[in-house]
Amino acid sequence: MDFIREIFSIPFGYLIGFFYDISGNYILSLLLMTICVKLILLPSSIKQQNGIVKNQRMQPKIKRIREKYAGNQQKMNEAMNELYSREGYSSMTAGCSGMFIQLPIMMGVYFVNYKILSYVLNIKGEALEAIKSAVRLLPEYQELLTQAKGNASNAEYRIELLAIEHFDKLDLSAVPTEIVSKIDTFIDNFTLFGVDLSRTPTTDMGWDLLWLIPILTGITSLMMGVYTWLRQKKTNPEMAKNPSMGCMSLMTPAMSIYFSFLFPASVGVYIIMSSLLSFIQMIVLNYTHSPKKMLAKTMVEETINRRAREKVIKKAAENSKEE
Repeated sequence: MDFIREIFSIPFGYLIGFFYDISGNYILSLLLMTICVKLILLPSSIKQQNGIVKNQRMQPKIKRIREKYAGNQQKMNEAMNELYSREGYSSMTAGCSGMFIQLPIMMGVYFVNYKILSYVLNIKGEALEAIKSAVRLLPEYQELLTQAKGNASNAEYRIELLAIEHFDKLDLSAVPTEIVSKIDTFIDNFTLFGVDLSRTPTTDMGWDLLWLIPILTGITSLMMGVYTWLRQKKTNPEMAKNPSMGCMSLMTPAMSIYFSFLFPASVGVYIIMSSLLSFIQMIVLNYTHSPKKMLAKTMVEETINRRAREKVIKKAAENSKEE
């Protein structure tokens, strides 16, 4: 499990660390990293937009197949598969590639927030071990051990986060002064509107400003879900009528809120940033790559290609006659 965490953490950890060295602000570095990732994935997002156009174009053909083979599910499935094969379309994977790409990114960012000292601040060797040794003396660390019933892996995984959260309680006499100062500076900036981002929201803590993080993750995810559903309603009305679409619009925000109570608040901030940037990107792409315009362009290109093929066939037939 640690090996998997390392694979996902290292690239995003050093990327966030690079932006932190430039900006000196963790929230800003997290935002810059998120923007960078969105730009890298922009071709994939455009491809998804093209997939929406292809799906929209195929709807009349799908409808005709359903009407033609109503009552004969086997024939209908065969005709559907033939159509998908001919058009190079997959009903199972269309629109899901972006989700599969996002998963390792989210996992990487989640894991990095538990290893900020190692990856973002690039603290290694004896200095890091001295900090960890000081954390192991904290009652909070012992409490984690008790909760894990003696299994130290969970407590060790959270040890760097505990160091940030309880830095003022640590005996750091064995840690170089410049590293202590570096961590102090980071902690001063590791807040948002006065909220300590190293803390994890819990349902048993009563009302706390920290709750704003899960609330905002739910709101931003709901915005994305509603906008996606409204767009689907325009481009593919039949799919929009599917109850699963409505369920997904509500399930995704619920899952975002749930995860916000499992991870440090800094992870919730990333979810909010990512959702807002994705929302903005969807609006921009819906304008620059409007399904209606792209559909018209596709139809024109297909007409030109068809006429060109017909012209070649006609010329070949004429040449054959002359021979």
